[in-house]
Amino acid sequence: MATHLFGHLAPRLRLVHADVVDHLTAAPGRYDVLYSLFGAADFTDPRSLLAAAARALRPGGRLVISTLAHYLSGSPAETDVTHADIPTKTPTGEPATMCRWVLQEHVWTKLLAETGLRDVTVDTLPAAANGPRAADTLLLSARRPWRRLGSSLRP
Repeated sequence: MATHLFGHLAPRLRLVHADVVDHLTAAPGRYDVLYSLFGAADFTDPRSLLAAAARALRPGGRLVISTLAHYLSGSPAETDVTHADIPTKTPTGEPATMCRWVLQEHVWTKLLAETGLRDVTVDTLPAAANGPRAADTLLLSARRPWRRLGSSLRP
């Protein structure tokens, strides 16, 4: 779907279809910007994802995440790094579950800090509409720091 929608932006936009943690782990210092819009950050263990993202960013690079501020049911986000099992269906229609991390703001900021990312900001964006499945959005941003070693900047 992404290739169909955004393929015309190549070569400036590179679309990758892979396990996100494996891909980022194999790409140290490759990216200026990484972002997840209700994507990998929602469905991948944030401890492994954020560590891989921090390593994949170039010095000064930025990570931006938009994620649920609370569950679509209205239940509050988790106070610890805990996932919920969300019912879904396989491509063939079989019932299945998948892990989804819906974490409170302080949990995200702690996880980001533990990876060494800095300048963490968090904004809560109100739901665009009212309704039984409306949810506020957390917009998180963090930067991989520059480190000065001698007369040059180093990661």
